[in-house]
Amino acid sequence: MSRALLSISVLALLACGGTPDKPAASNADAAKALASAADTTPPADLSKLNTNIPAAVADTFTPIKPRPLVVAKIPDAPTALMEAAEREEGISRFCYQEYGQKVDPKLIGAVALVVTVDDNTVQKVRVGADDWSSGAGRAVNACLTQKAPQAWKIVPGSKVAPGQYVVQLRFRPS
Repeated sequence: MSRALLSISVLALLACGGTPDKPAASNADAAKALASAADTTPPADLSKLNTNIPAAVADTFTPIKPRPLVVAKIPDAPTALMEAAEREEGISRFCYQEYGQKVDPKLIGAVALVVTVDDNTVQKVRVGADDWSSGAGRAVNACLTQKAPQAWKIVPGSKVAPGQYVVQLRFRPS
């Protein structure tokens, strides 16, 4: 068994490029030898090299003229929808205090909500624009878009035409 171990050790040493008397060169030594060989090579004169690169073509870039941005104007909320938002102001205040001020007590901001109304009911709310003093306002936005459609109920007898309307809300610490 010791004979097999000895022959494996000798094979391993020979495979690594070294002998017990002379160890193999390290990677650093090999890199130095390669660098010194490169230093002795004369530099090539590339100015006399013939190429098959075609001549440059005239510039064909033509700038695109910007088209005017057409933004559909979303009307402000009618009175009946604003009354629903004001009547359920507690939801807006809840979102601001629980999701905004608990993260940033000095949070100040405003949000313009685009409210979709159909069948005299708030169907959907999304953020059209916002302006917050910190990133904590994003959580307030998420809360408002989730809770406002459930809370804002248009009073029966009031008629709000189907469509989209803007409800603007402003928040500041009390």
